[in-house]
Amino acid sequence: EIEGIIDLANLKDTRRKRLEARPDVFFSLTYPTADVRQVVSLLDQRFGEQGGAPGLFLFEGLKGSGKSHLLLLVYHLFRSPNEARRWLDRHGLRCRLPEKVTPVVNKFTDLPLSSIWDFVFEQVKGQRPPRSMVQPSLNEVESALAGRQVVLIFDELEQGVRVLADAAVRAQNIAFLQMLSEWANRSDQVTLFASIYSDQQEPGATLKRVAACRVQFAQAEDRARVVLHRAFENYLDFKADSVAPVIESYLNTWRRHSSLDAEAYKQRMLDGYPFTPDLLDIILRRVPARGGFQNVRGALGFLAHLVRMTHDSADLITPGHADISDREVAIRLGDLDPGSDLITRAQGNLGELKSAPFSKEIAAATLLYTLSGVDSRAHGATRDELIRSALGPAADINDFEQGLRTFEKYAAYFHTREGRYFFDREENADAKVELYSLKVSDEQARKRLRDTWREDLFKEPAAVVWLGTEDTKAALEGLDKDRLRWVLAPRRLSDDDRRPLYHGLPTRNQVILLEPRDATFDLENHPDLLKWSKRILAAESLLDMRPDATRRAEYERIAKEDRILVLGQIRRAGLLYTRFIAGAGGLEIEEEPLGTAASREDVAIFLSQHVYPPQLLAEHLEARLAQVKGQGVREIDREYRSTLGFPVPTHAGSLTRAVRSLCRERKLGIYHSRSNFCGADPALSDAELLDAVVAEPFEGSEAPPSSPPRTGTPSSPVAVQVPPERGQRPTLTQREQLPVRTGSQTGIGPLRQAVAALLQEHASARVQRARFTVFLQQTTGDLSSLPAAYRGSLAGPGSLTIEIAITKEEDLSKAQVEQMIERLPNVPHAEYSADLILLLPAAEDRAQS
Repeated sequence: EIEGIIDLANLKDTRRKRLEARPDVFFSLTYPTADVRQVVSLLDQRFGEQGGAPGLFLFEGLKGSGKSHLLLLVYHLFRSPNEARRWLDRHGLRCRLPEKVTPVVNKFTDLPLSSIWDFVFEQVKGQRPPRSMVQPSLNEVESALAGRQVVLIFDELEQGVRVLADAAVRAQNIAFLQMLSEWANRSDQVTLFASIYSDQQEPGATLKRVAACRVQFAQAEDRARVVLHRAFENYLDFKADSVAPVIESYLNTWRRHSSLDAEAYKQRMLDGYPFTPDLLDIILRRVPARGGFQNVRGALGFLAHLVRMTHDSADLITPGHADISDREVAIRLGDLDPGSDLITRAQGNLGELKSAPFSKEIAAATLLYTLSGVDSRAHGATRDELIRSALGPAADINDFEQGLRTFEKYAAYFHTREGRYFFDREENADAKVELYSLKVSDEQARKRLRDTWREDLFKEPAAVVWLGTEDTKAALEGLDKDRLRWVLAPRRLSDDDRRPLYHGLPTRNQVILLEPRDATFDLENHPDLLKWSKRILAAESLLDMRPDATRRAEYERIAKEDRILVLGQIRRAGLLYTRFIAGAGGLEIEEEPLGTAASREDVAIFLSQHVYPPQLLAEHLEARLAQVKGQGVREIDREYRSTLGFPVPTHAGSLTRAVRSLCRERKLGIYHSRSNFCGADPALSDAELLDAVVAEPFEGSEAPPSSPPRTGTPSSPVAVQVPPERGQRPTLTQREQLPVRTGSQTGIGPLRQAVAALLQEHASARVQRARFTVFLQQTTGDLSSLPAAYRGSLAGPGSLTIEIAITKEEDLSKAQVEQMIERLPNVPHAEYSADLILLLPAAEDRAQS
């Protein structure tokens, strides 16, 4: 097992289980770096050639840089000569050292000293001397050593001096160390090895003024070799040329997809195999610069763990192999991420996107580069670095690009700036919304699109968005029949879709079917619309989670922007109206573009001004005057609202305006219980005008009320055949027609009474035509209260609209008409009305009678 930490205190392990107490194992794990070779060479020069080498060795660096390892090497060079000689020979080194040397070792963090000289004298003489609070002189030191050669090995010396609270005691200890180091440069009787963090603090600030061998562990190449030597027992025997084909195959892949100085990079790959130069640069240079991993110490453990993870699956170990979902990797990276919140966010993104290609490699490399960045210029990874972290010879660059795009689009804490990819604690709200939008189904998105079109753009919550013929008809049945009913088709429909929609609908000429003007548009299958709709729903769901105000504002912004995109796309598709017109072969469908109209109000105005202007309805009614005379305006209005191919009354007063116009132009007469009108605008409200009767025009701007209420003036005389008396030939005489009507009655009985009252005033008249109307609109109630003939076997709450019109054209007496009324269908709560055409006797007959 690899030991990541060297502790000089473990030299006291008498059972020799610790690495420090086992010189053979220690030497086998020690790589002769340039710093090691320098120290060994100076020791050989100092003791083998008698002179020329300093007696003070200062090892300066942060924790984990190798200071303790080098101190332990010095110790074993003196105390374990046989093991030392084998190690020196193996590496071609020479170090001639005296045999009888007294090493004095202390790790000051484990054993603080108030007087270093007392400790040295005790270690040399083997007995505790009298305690002295005064620094000894050089003569006293020489006397105490008694000619012995002493090697002083002080680890964490800086800490030992720092803990001395008394300034005078601290100064005497520093002075003692200075005296020893100066004496060591004059004589080999004392040699001082000390590790410090910095020469800016004591005792380094004092000792650096003495000639010394200073080791600062700055060789980056050596760090890589130390790691490789510690991690692989066969490192020294490994032949880099044996992996050249593997490295070449990787280089060829990276050359094709990234910019790379292949030749220089190839040599670095050979030197650092199986780790890529990028990985070693992160672990051995960038990470120490951040103060993490404790330099070589932490790097060794981290890289060794990567070896254990990948030794049977990877030819090269890259930053992409530092799987952040692995617990130990996350723990080690935690040194660089206080609180580990960034690691947690990156792990969350990886968990959400683990199905994306190269997700582990992209997340691992990006997090490593992010945590090891020392400034904004080196914050995160470039695309080339990610390619070298993820792509192998067998990989597909398209899969990598897809994986990278997935992180850019959906990873909430994955950011891009100035060509670098990095994780950040700040949430990317757009990416979060994109991720959550993946959880929204297409049907949810379609429903939201229908609602947005209907309510936000068309601005008619009661409009029906086409859901197929039967579902759309069912939705229309539940709407108010006395106003326009709107149908929005999400795509262009065929005639086979359009025609069945109107079959069986009450007041079906009030159903306005609108379709996209763009024949290629399909609201429910438009990829951009579906995407935006899902993002809107995702942003709203995130708002419901009640995050902080800043993120709420971001989610609101996204929902608003995407809603604008949705409305703009639908608006650009435009609208057209599918219009029914009467043709030679029956009803034909004509598509009428509606310009820029998008809302219900705009469409209604366009239809009333350009498609069904008032004059069109008036002209159509005038052309049918022979058919409608004698009918009530209400029945005519209902007919226009129900008959496909007729002009559509776009507003409640459309038909009454047409009737008024024709009345002013003397194209028809109006008869009402209050007065009769022709040639002038009837002085009636629209509600009153609906109770009037249409007849042939008459002279005068206002006919005198010569007939009782609810009657009209006689029409033009007609020739009728008068039955001859016995023995005579039939003769023709002039008789007059008179249209009369009742208002709406509450049942059959009241209707019979109203008709009897009308006919009583024209006792000699015969009824030539009788038209009875039964109308019921029950929006809510119990269907079982209605006759089964109208509701079938349906029962329970429901709505029902019934309109029955029965016309009889024959010569009828008053009694026959009343009997006919008694036989009308009995519909509870319905309204009944009658329109009659009376045939009056000729004027001369009336005069004779």
